[in-house]
Amino acid sequence: MKRISPTARLAVCVFLGLKGTSQVQAADWPAFRGPTSSGVGENEKLPIHFGPTSNLLWKTDLPQGHSSPIVWKDSIFATGTVSNKLITFCLDRRDGKKRWEEAVTVEKLERVQRANSVATPTPVTDGQAVYVYFGSFGLLAYDLHGKELWRKPLPTPKTFMNQGTGTSPILAEDKLLLFVQVGRDSHLLALNPKNGQEMWRAPMPVYNNSYATPVYWKEDDRGCAGMMCASRFTAFRLADGKEAWWLGGLSFQACSTPVVAGDCLIISAAGVQGERANMILPPPFEEAVKKYDQNGDGLISYDEIPADVLYTDRHAANGQGNLSLGRALILFADMKKDEKLNRARWEELRKALREFSEHEMNQTVVVSVRKGGSGDVARSHVTWKETKAVPEVPSPLAYQGRVYFIRSGGIFACRDLETGKLIYEKPTDSRGGYFASPIAAEGRIYIASDRGTVTVIKTGDAFEVLARNDLNDRIMASPAVTENTLYVRSAKQLWAFGSKQQ
Repeated sequence: MKRISPTARLAVCVFLGLKGTSQVQAADWPAFRGPTSSGVGENEKLPIHFGPTSNLLWKTDLPQGHSSPIVWKDSIFATGTVSNKLITFCLDRRDGKKRWEEAVTVEKLERVQRANSVATPTPVTDGQAVYVYFGSFGLLAYDLHGKELWRKPLPTPKTFMNQGTGTSPILAEDKLLLFVQVGRDSHLLALNPKNGQEMWRAPMPVYNNSYATPVYWKEDDRGCAGMMCASRFTAFRLADGKEAWWLGGLSFQACSTPVVAGDCLIISAAGVQGERANMILPPPFEEAVKKYDQNGDGLISYDEIPADVLYTDRHAANGQGNLSLGRALILFADMKKDEKLNRARWEELRKALREFSEHEMNQTVVVSVRKGGSGDVARSHVTWKETKAVPEVPSPLAYQGRVYFIRSGGIFACRDLETGKLIYEKPTDSRGGYFASPIAAEGRIYIASDRGTVTVIKTGDAFEVLARNDLNDRIMASPAVTENTLYVRSAKQLWAFGSKQQ
């Protein structure tokens, strides 16, 4: 077979990427990250400057939840929670007024970490029904007027350290797909969206720890669905759920959802402590004893290390996901709580923490892999692989021949889509944790921090911040775009921003 040159391959990627994103011109944003799961609304004309008093079309109070809004015609759908009620609601896209609300009540809620919510999964719609998933219950289908069509209770997910569900359902051709994480019984589930009946399940007894959402694409007119889990990405045949190909050797924490970019998929994953740059090594003994030895005995005990001295700093609001140095010494260096550390023992533990931070389980990775492989594609289809400038949670954004990432602390990175070469990595000066995935429209990128700032960045090889817009309310959900309007869900409200002249 004649090998395709890198230049020709990039041309195919760009052509197919433009072909795919052209669908986003329609007035629908029906799933997490839009109609093609790309986060791109190419021809949407969004405001650059906006906020509580600028380019605000409307805002509406919402129940607590991290699900992203989806849009179909004049309806907006999202989920939330109040006490043990799991709520699905519909708003009028034109004015934000509530059209309907339905709920199921459960006896016991799924356990989640502070940065998560029991209403994190984003709904999906095909214009006939809206499908929602709650880890505490399972799947529900409503028609667009709020009438329940069917329900499918599912086991409560078993997530690492009870951090809670992050995955969302997707629609792929004639199937509704959901990743069901229940230990060795985990599987990718395909249902008939019309009645909720099972069509197939793809067992995933190993490589099944994930907070990511499935992704869909075609290979030679054959539908495929992929799932990123800890250490492995697996592609399944959509027709029957059989494994088509896989890529191993990836990182240990799968939070971000892969993105399809032409004939390639961009896949990223983080380490167990997120980004390696988040990890702060303790100082040498001479410095540490001056800081922490409170009783003057020349030794350091666990109780003398202040709780606000960090080993992992994820830069999130309210310290979400941070790990104190004292706790890290116990978890990763085998320190005992009643120990008093002299110089030799401190340096021994310090070495253990350094080795842990350098271990492969704390490596981040982003990889570009060509579609269309068979079996293990590590040697045959990987076009590039990098380990730096990779975020923990936000998904990659492939746009106009580049791949963009937003990291904890507001660090923004740009890579070349064809080669993976790092073009730049710059601080945005919009600090905080980043959980929302970036979106793009009309040559601009919108990133949202958990401190409530939406930063607008110009695309291209030169880093340029166009605006920083403060909503003064935490943002965890990824924005949605349609009809020249930007929809941003914050902790308490849904905001609609656009030019009032349009």
